[in-house]
Amino acid sequence: MAEATFGVLGPVEVRVSGGPAVRLPPSVRALLARLALAPGRVVSVEQLVDALWGEDLPADAANALQIRVSKLRRALAGAGADGEVLVTRAPGYRLAVAADSVDAHRFEQLAGRARTQAAADETAASVASYEQALALWRGPALADAGDTEWARAERTRLEELRLGAVEDRLELLLRLGRHHEAVADLERLVAAHPLRERPHRLLMLALYRAGRQADALDVHRALRDRLLEDLGIDPSPDLQALAEAILRQQVPPAGRHPAAQGGPRPPSGAVTPAPGAGASAAPAPGPGRPAARPAEAAGGGADAARHDVALPRRLSSLVGRQDDIATVLHHLRQASLVTLTGPGGVGKTTLALEAARRADAELAARVHLVRLAALPPGADVTAHFAAELGATGETDAISAEAIAEHLAGARTVLVVDNCEHVVDSAAALVERLIQSCPDLRVLATSREALAVPGELQIAVSPLAVPDEAADPQTIAEAAAVRLFLDRARAVNPSFTMDDATAAVVGSICRELDGMPLAIELAAARVKALPPAQIAARLRDRFSLLTGGPRTSEARHRTLRAVLDWSHELLTGPERGLLRRLAVFRGGWTLPAAEAVCGFADIGPEEVADLLFRLIDRSLVVPDPAAGRFRLLATVHQYAAARLAEAGETDAVLRRHLDHYTRLAEEHSPRVRFDGDAWTLLKEEHDNLRAAMDHALQGAEDDPGPALRLACALIGFWNYGARHEGVRALTALVDAGKGTTAARALALQGIGLLHVYYPTPRSRAAARESLALFEELGDDKNAAVSRLVIAWEGQYRGDAERQHAMIEHSRAVLGDDDRGWWRAITHYVEALLYLRLGRFAESAAQWRRCHDLMLAAGDHFMGGAILAHLGVALRQTGRREEALAVLEESVEDARARWSPHGLAFALVHLAHTRLDLHETEAAIPLLAEAVEVARSVRNPRCQAWAAWGRARIAMAGGRPETAADECRTALKLLEDREFPWARAQLWTLMAETAEATGRPDEAEHARTMAAAAR
Repeated sequence: MAEATFGVLGPVEVRVSGGPAVRLPPSVRALLARLALAPGRVVSVEQLVDALWGEDLPADAANALQIRVSKLRRALAGAGADGEVLVTRAPGYRLAVAADSVDAHRFEQLAGRARTQAAADETAASVASYEQALALWRGPALADAGDTEWARAERTRLEELRLGAVEDRLELLLRLGRHHEAVADLERLVAAHPLRERPHRLLMLALYRAGRQADALDVHRALRDRLLEDLGIDPSPDLQALAEAILRQQVPPAGRHPAAQGGPRPPSGAVTPAPGAGASAAPAPGPGRPAARPAEAAGGGADAARHDVALPRRLSSLVGRQDDIATVLHHLRQASLVTLTGPGGVGKTTLALEAARRADAELAARVHLVRLAALPPGADVTAHFAAELGATGETDAISAEAIAEHLAGARTVLVVDNCEHVVDSAAALVERLIQSCPDLRVLATSREALAVPGELQIAVSPLAVPDEAADPQTIAEAAAVRLFLDRARAVNPSFTMDDATAAVVGSICRELDGMPLAIELAAARVKALPPAQIAARLRDRFSLLTGGPRTSEARHRTLRAVLDWSHELLTGPERGLLRRLAVFRGGWTLPAAEAVCGFADIGPEEVADLLFRLIDRSLVVPDPAAGRFRLLATVHQYAAARLAEAGETDAVLRRHLDHYTRLAEEHSPRVRFDGDAWTLLKEEHDNLRAAMDHALQGAEDDPGPALRLACALIGFWNYGARHEGVRALTALVDAGKGTTAARALALQGIGLLHVYYPTPRSRAAARESLALFEELGDDKNAAVSRLVIAWEGQYRGDAERQHAMIEHSRAVLGDDDRGWWRAITHYVEALLYLRLGRFAESAAQWRRCHDLMLAAGDHFMGGAILAHLGVALRQTGRREEALAVLEESVEDARARWSPHGLAFALVHLAHTRLDLHETEAAIPLLAEAVEVARSVRNPRCQAWAAWGRARIAMAGGRPETAADECRTALKLLEDREFPWARAQLWTLMAETAEATGRPDEAEHARTMAAAAR
């Protein structure tokens, strides 16, 4: 059974079996949010209606609710959720899921656990729990769940819980002595909540303990002035006492975190009031505050309990790694050796050092660091360990024993940083040490694993980047963007990110794959360049991303140095495969790598082993579930440069083109019958596009390879990116070369891909293809071209001649291709009847076509047939029947991701809803239709969406808006629509012109309507 999880801490979302977030129709998001916040419990109809509409009830609220419940069920089913997840139970509905499947409930559980841990003096564990809880937030709670009273109240409640958790975590950091880390977060919190006392109090403490007494008093002064000006009140006595204690330098060191429940929380690190104030020097122990431990009383925080802490102080803020730190510490408790792997610049060292800093006394009494980066390959690793740790010995064996003896006797975490270039020696020594020291935990960083028995590997991932379509708020919350902003402000304190620059910064972070080092280097350029110029120059990122910190290792000062370091550690064959892999776009499979890269000095049988070695060295990213591999964008650009340096680019591109041409020839003809063929070509779409681009570049000299690939892809393009096919085929035809047969197929393809929105060029191409095939004596392809000509005639032309062409093609093609062509003849005939306004005959033909198409095994066309059937039924006045058919068509198009079919079904479903006066239900359908139609450049469906908006505006008393939308629709449609539909649109245009006082425009519109009929 597919397990569904639900998110309300941000935009409302559902995920199934750990998959990506599924986009929900806007109309059901509030409904799902209300049900998700009561998981497993029945929510009454009355409560749901109140949550959805508040006081602004629709005419038939119960029926409107049922419609939304039906939509939600379909959306959940479309996402893959179990059919019983949304259950009808009197007196309402129930989301049949466990509470922990909803992020808001998991957040509250984790926050509760954190408070319990804090009360039990488990401070570090409490911080980890708070960070795990806060990581669940993706944006403002219930971000797209509407603005009813219920939504506002629940949003306020959740946001207050979030703010409390943020404050609790920061207070705990102060108790751990991590005041430097807390300052930046507290400053942002104070800016966001300028009248809230608790973050001001915590910021004052953090600044004071960081040695910034004057700044701490400035915070108090600013708050006091603000409270007096805005509210006419003074700060609380506790805050005033803290300010006085800071002034007198009488603030005690960090202490215990009080219980977070059961009463007011005392101030963090309670202060000693001024003499005569009558308070004791420190808070008395009690149920929520046991006596402080000696280490804490000394002001050392968590680290003071250790005998030896030998880690460098972190000088910059840590962004986006809270969950990773918790994961590392968790695994360190379980394994003697934990190795952090990942490509250069992903932040392995930063993560390892921060995890070691946060290791509590139970895990380690001592923490040591051994850096290996400065060692040359082949250096004496054992001697270096001994020197770094202060152990002694004269020979390797003695040194190893001395190291083990030095580390024995106490719980120790040993951080071994940058092992990749001496990995064999480091692995051997580490294995001996963990065998000799039962209390030793080794935390290693390396671009490849040590491969020691018992090793637990953690692949460090890049920081999360925002989606391309994310809104500015969501972009700002992505970890990669937060890192960019933090580092940008370090070099340009006035730098801000507004709505205009948010998308640009998000694109920079995506282009850099969320890699921390690359993002930091890019952010440093904000000192001289605006984000848009930085983004543009990433095409040559190795020249742009230089100038890292002078004190960092040389291999981390430029982006190229990071890649050069990894490249130098590879063998010759590994380097060869890495550079050849740059030819792939969007990833590849192992068979593809063997076919394309296995030549000359690398045999096809060697590719698999070399590929796995590159994965081990963190240069290739695997996707085991899909059986695919990819290069990060920066590695890809580096490998492409190396490929050019080796003079192999042309040879590898030719092999890539040949491989994907054979793939297209094998699978594209099966797309209409075989879902696996469609899925495979969809997965390889980027590579097919790259192969086509390469073929087009050489078409001037030799168009043969490009024509071969393009003609093979026509079947695939016809179900998706038609505009892409038209571009390629038109370029090849314009080149004027190639065999007559190939040119005829290309011309036929142009006509076929344009049948729903023909142009003079596409009409001419179809007719030229017919003439060429007749000249060649190719009767079957001539019959296909006749069908294309009749197909485009759905909007105009000699109906009798078109009918004759259909009959001729049916006779020639017969039951070829499993009877698919026979089904297509009925498809085109049904379109012809629809154009002529013979709606009942059209509906009968659509039903016949649907049966034939399913019998042929083409399930892709089923949704398009149903959509057109819905149009015919709607025009006969059978709207309820049309509604059911169109809803089925939408679901089918979604399930198969047929974008043209989905856009068409959505707009006609929306118009049918408008016929039934269901305006609210139509609005999101039109919005989605526009988005899909734009993505595949479908002007016809965009026109129908504008038409729908015009109907809504006219019904709402906004004729000016309606007129503008009508003009948009007419411009997009041109003559690419059924005559009766154009007549209806021109009639609406006349009505809007009359309503806006434009009689001449109205008369013109009526004339055009009459001509269309």
